[in-house]
Amino acid sequence: MILDLDPALPTPLYLQLVEGVRRLVAIGALRPGDRLPPVRDLAVQLRLNRNTVARAVQELESQGVVRTRVGQGTFVAEQALAAGGASRETLLDAAIDRLLDESEALAIPAAALAGRVAARARDRAQAAAARAGKTTPEDDR
Repeated sequence: MILDLDPALPTPLYLQLVEGVRRLVAIGALRPGDRLPPVRDLAVQLRLNRNTVARAVQELESQGVVRTRVGQGTFVAEQALAAGGASRETLLDAAIDRLLDESEALAIPAAALAGRVAARARDRAQAAAARAGKTTPEDDR
């Protein structure tokens, strides 16, 4: 399970782990019935305290994303997407919140951030068009 956790973010690590698992469920990398690694193994893999991982699993269970079966392990719930699994909009909102948190920590005003995001989107569209051998409407000006 590949998760990108950043201890420098203001979001607690257990919530980053929760969002990471929800993201994997939303994109289909984790499917209903898939078994998650045991808490101990996941803690070692992610270099986190076992209590942090256990708290994340507990939160995922309360959201209906996973189910824990005593003696068998923790599995992605059959109704994971319907009962608390992350939608694309939820994932996007979480990513935007992380971006806002980081820009706030860097003392970058929201207006400047909005301009940077628009510029990056434009640059990426132009780069993608160039790779495809096409021009963008802005190139015609």
